[in-house]
Amino acid sequence: MKIRIVDIADKAGVSAGTVDRIIHQRGRYSEKTKEKVEKAIQELGYAPDIMARNLALKKELHIVCLIPNPNDTKYWERPISGIHKAISELASFKVDIKTVLFLPRKDDFKIACEQILQSNPDGVVYVPMFLQESLSFAELLNDKGIPFVHINIHHSLANPLSYVGQDPIAAGKTAASLCAMALQKNHHILIAYISKEKQEYSHLQDRIDGFIQYFDHKHSDQSQIFHLDIKTNKDESEYDKQLMQYLNKHPNIQLIYVPNSRAYKIASILKKYKRKDFIVIGFDTLIENITYLKEGYIDLIIGQQSKSQGFNAVMLLFNALFRKEAVNPQNLLPVDILNAENIDFYEGLMQ
Repeated sequence: MKIRIVDIADKAGVSAGTVDRIIHQRGRYSEKTKEKVEKAIQELGYAPDIMARNLALKKELHIVCLIPNPNDTKYWERPISGIHKAISELASFKVDIKTVLFLPRKDDFKIACEQILQSNPDGVVYVPMFLQESLSFAELLNDKGIPFVHINIHHSLANPLSYVGQDPIAAGKTAASLCAMALQKNHHILIAYISKEKQEYSHLQDRIDGFIQYFDHKHSDQSQIFHLDIKTNKDESEYDKQLMQYLNKHPNIQLIYVPNSRAYKIASILKKYKRKDFIVIGFDTLIENITYLKEGYIDLIIGQQSKSQGFNAVMLLFNALFRKEAVNPQNLLPVDILNAENIDFYEGLMQ
């Protein structure tokens, strides 16, 4: 049986107008009256008519998603794909969802943030790529009363409505546990950090910290861990030479751990020298990573459901703004272990 506003009013002993004000959170009413109405709603099992609420909206909701440009790093194609899926699902609602792209540079990020603030949106989804700039943006959003959701990288000091993404320390520990199973006695590990320039991405450092914590706690006396920073903004032959010289200098290195999405850079060099004697573990389902995974130059990929990050963040923010739903401050996604046998079935990659 459909529960009507008047049924709730009768049960709570108040007017239908009072029930309407409480359900839609407008006008004046006492806390005691609110409690009576909420109790009646719960006992009757009332669920509001979402489409009617949509029609009653006096203005369109505006949500902005601030995402790194995938032309620079292809990883971001999948969160953007998730955002597009959310846009499609919410097409019948009064909500306008825009995606703003920025190059992974502080100045470009700041310009994009300023543009978003000027547009005065109802909510924002963004990747807090640069710590201080992200905290400044968050402070301005909080001052304006604009709720925001972080994806991929979490800065709790920013006080976001929620974070959608992976626990990077847990991801690092997961990668380390896989390494520990594969590593032979007296063999060592190389953590290869590959980037175009010096970066401060906290989630990548957390993946490294989690990895090291695991070995310090469980295998401290078995293996050495070496570190190598490889800058890909120079000629390819230079970092090719840098890696091979390092591996030749440390012949006991058996396993290479890449804490970001660029494991394919390592794999391409190993393929060039026909070196399949290393175990390579990296992150993220880029086409290049998948190709080398299937060829045997990458052994395992840690997936973080990047498409779901974009989709879930938009839906969560919409539900908070439109349906007034309570929000979990952390919406953690699984640490997925992918190999050549199961990669084709992961998060719709073959679609």
